[in-house]
Amino acid sequence: MRGIYIHIPFCRQACRYCDFYFSVSLRYLDPFVDALLEEIRQKGESSTGHSLETLYLGGGTPSLLSARHLERIINALYKYHSFQESPEWTIECNPDDLNEHTVKSLGLLGFNRLSIGIQSFHERDLEIMRRSHNAEQAEASVLLASSGGFENITMDLIYGIPGQSFDEWEENIEKALSLPVSHLSAYHLTFEPGTVFDHWRKNGRLHPVQEEESVDQYRILREKLLSAGFDHYELSNFARNGMSSKHNLLYWSGASYIGLGPSAHSYDGERRSWNTSSLKGYIGGINNGDKIDETEQLTSSEKYHDYLLTSLRTRRGADPAHMEEAFGLEFRVHFESSAQAFLKNGSMSAAGGRLFIEPGQWLITDHILRALFMD
Repeated sequence: MRGIYIHIPFCRQACRYCDFYFSVSLRYLDPFVDALLEEIRQKGESSTGHSLETLYLGGGTPSLLSARHLERIINALYKYHSFQESPEWTIECNPDDLNEHTVKSLGLLGFNRLSIGIQSFHERDLEIMRRSHNAEQAEASVLLASSGGFENITMDLIYGIPGQSFDEWEENIEKALSLPVSHLSAYHLTFEPGTVFDHWRKNGRLHPVQEEESVDQYRILREKLLSAGFDHYELSNFARNGMSSKHNLLYWSGASYIGLGPSAHSYDGERRSWNTSSLKGYIGGINNGDKIDETEQLTSSEKYHDYLLTSLRTRRGADPAHMEEAFGLEFRVHFESSAQAFLKNGSMSAAGGRLFIEPGQWLITDHILRALFMD
């Protein structure tokens, strides 16, 4: 195992676009931490003892945890795991949770990377998405993190928001570039089943932006960030000064990792497992000694598909020789044959024995992948 992901399933309120597992019932926070410590013990005692490279607290809203909660979690992790020298420790934060005391506490606890969920610097966008912070808090949170000693700061932005103009999207990017961030993740708004936005779409209250508009916003994003010295190293992610997300690179390189907390996924190279997406089920299962996860053994086809899904969304690309060694010759032959059409039309390129989707074509990655998959 090379990394640990911990899902903190609590939010102050529900964002209208989010389909991640979360709960707004904070009364379960203490029982959840107790259950999490037990899961850390159980999985720690059965792990192979590798020295870990990354720790990532996501959610939900991990910044809702108190310093005491975080200290208990970190102490348990150190009891059952070891970390490499200078590991990357990331915690996701909402802007309204950050103040001087919080930032200082997170640094003292060992976190060296803050991921701040900004999404937009415009009040209308934040209101329609039902974010818990305002535009002033968004900017102030990044400045607080920087003044508090954090040099590795990443923020999330969302584009494709209905009603957002091109000028407003450009202003969001320019505001981000004016702040001391080393990494930026930009995601296109999606209308996930079961979310408020999806319900509004179905009844005509909200309409997704046109594809042409999405493409133009993505082009503007790339142009501005590349001009500012950012490396576009993954479909939705940009970094400067070598500050790529080490934890996410583990996922995209097919490395093994442990997932802890409700709905968290784990992967060991052969099997994928996932915890129950129920806070009560998670806490009750841990306390009663019941099974809280499901596991599937991956077939060669599934591992091949996973490899394409992760490798081709990055500049690293896919290695046909690795496919032959890991999955079998038939997968390499199918891949190289299916990729010819995209190599000819310029959507893909080849170098150093690897094949890549051109970064400017990453928006059509799903279209390309469908052609490369094995039936």
